Amino acid sequence: GWLKTLLLGTGATATASAAGLAVWYRSLTSGEPLPPSHWARQPIRQISGRSLDKDLQLTLFQYQTCPFCCKVRAYLDYSGLAYNIVEVNSVSRQQIRWMTDYRKVPVLYAAPANSPAGGDEVVLKDSSVIMSALESRIRDPSQSLAQLRLCYPGIVGEEGGKLTYPNRYFVMQPGQKLDESKLREEQKWRQWVDDVFVHTISPNIYRTLPEALDSFRWFDKAGDWEKCFTPAERALVIYTGAAVMRLVSMRLRSKYNLHRDVRKSLYNELDAFLLNGVGKRRFRGGDRPDLSDLSMYGVLTAMEGTAAFSDAMDNCPKLRPWFGRMRAAVAAREGGGRLAGAA
Repeated sequence: GWLKTLLLGTGATATASAAGLAVWYRSLTSGEPLPPSHWARQPIRQISGRSLDKDLQLTLFQYQTCPFCCKVRAYLDYSGLAYNIVEVNSVSRQQIRWMTDYRKVPVLYAAPANSPAGGDEVVLKDSSVIMSALESRIRDPSQSLAQLRLCYPGIVGEEGGKLTYPNRYFVMQPGQKLDESKLREEQKWRQWVDDVFVHTISPNIYRTLPEALDSFRWFDKAGDWEKCFTPAERALVIYTGAAVMRLVSMRLRSKYNLHRDVRKSLYNELDAFLLNGVGKRRFRGGDRPDLSDLSMYGVLTAMEGTAAFSDAMDNCPKLRPWFGRMRAAVAAREGGGRLAGAA
C-alpha cells in the first residue's frame, strides 16, 4: 500500500516519495500507460535556454525535492540548456509507467520538438548517466545522444537484481587528449557524492520530529504542493510523512553507520569535500565548476530550507563561500558558453 511505497523511497529520495502520500487513493493505475511524448507535452514548468541540438526537446521526469533530481537540474541550469519538467506522482508513478523495467527518477526524455513519437527518441536513466551523456555531447558535438546512450549500458546484478551503470561517471571524449589524473579525481568525487554524502541527508533533515515537520513544511513550499493538493491532503502529507520519515531516519543512521549525533557525520563529510576536494581553489574543478561540484551543489539544494542546512552553513566555514560561488555560477548559466553551434 501507500506506506510500503513511502518506505521504499527512504534514503536519498525519501523527501520526494513522501509527497505522494496524500494522493495514493486517487492514483490512476489502470489502463495502458501513456507514452512519454504525452507527458512531455504537459510539463509543469518550462525552463528557457539553448537547445542541445536543433529542434531537440529535453524533458526531465522528476520529484522536485529529490536530491538526484536536484543534481540534474543544477547541471542543466549551469549548462544553459532549455528543458521541460514533468512532476511524477511518487505513489502511482503514472507519468513513468511507460517504462516497464525502471520506476525511478530522474529520467531524461529527449525527442524532436513538435514531432510525433518515433525512433528519434532517447531516454536516459540515472542522474549520473544523464550528466555524463549530456556532458559528452557538449564536449564533442559529433556524438549524438542516441550514440552516447549505448555507452552507458545498465547491468542487473545477480544479488537482488539491482540495476547499475558501470560507466556512469565516464565522459566520452574519443580522440581527445585528456588529463587522466584530473578525470579520475572528478569521477572519484562524483561517486563519493552518490555513495557517501547523500546518505547523510535524510537522517539529518529528519533528526527530530520538530525538524522533520519543519522539513516537510519547506518541501510543501519548494514543491508548490498548494497547486497540487487540497489543504487536507497537504496536512496529511506533512504530518503523517514527517512522523514516518522520523522513524525511517533512525534506521538509516544505523544502516550507514553514522555518528549518534548525525550532525557530526554531516559536518565531517562536508569538510571532507571542502578541505580535501575543493581545497584552496574556487571550485573542486578549479576556476570553474566540474561535474563533482555540480553534483554536490545539486544534492545540497535538496535540503536548503531545512535546519540541517542552516546548521551546516554555521558550522562548516568553507561551505558558505563555495555554495555562494556555485549558486552564482548556476544562476548565471556560466556553462552555457560551451554550447558552441547549439540552436
